[in-house]
Amino acid sequence: MRAVNDGVPPARLRASHTDRERVIAVLRSAVEDGRLDLAEFEERADRVYRARTLGDLPPVTADLVPAAAQPIRLHTEPMVALFSGVERSGRWVVRPREGAAALGGTLRLDLRDALLVRDRVRMTAWAVFGRIDVQVPDGVDVRVRGWSFLGRRTTSVRRPRRDDAPVLEIDGFCLFGSLAVRAPRRRRAWLPRRRRAHELE
Repeated sequence: MRAVNDGVPPARLRASHTDRERVIAVLRSAVEDGRLDLAEFEERADRVYRARTLGDLPPVTADLVPAAAQPIRLHTEPMVALFSGVERSGRWVVRPREGAAALGGTLRLDLRDALLVRDRVRMTAWAVFGRIDVQVPDGVDVRVRGWSFLGRRTTSVRRPRRDDAPVLEIDGFCLFGSLAVRAPRRRRAWLPRRRRAHELE
């Protein structure tokens, strides 16, 4: 997760070296399996290295991999799982205010490689006969609020050690549904134990 300027549209955010290398990795894979020849690779790679914004990158790989596998994802559709399974992961832009809903379906949000428009994100989550799974990187301050009726809200995220850690506030409700927030497990050098998620009141 990386906080960036919240006054700039996602497509106009400045691209980083990490963003460009993600696109180059897709181009190399396309050369290896014969979808691109060397001349095409060089032409597209030049476009990648000359790219200044995130919006310049998706067209380079649009015809090589499906939308769900694109190295840079500038989503415009709402985060809603309606009697289906929906996943958002990879390099995508998280706005200061986000809405997430699972209505009879499962919504999976992976924020480990996401770009934060601001270092404090407020997410409203509704799980009605559905499930919302949120995965965050280590070091994020997660605060879950709201209410549940015959549902569950759980988190296994530990408090960060830094006072200036990014903050993810999740508010909403679970009606015959569930919300689960988790972070990568921290390995211990001795007697590793599985940390159980604790249910929020």
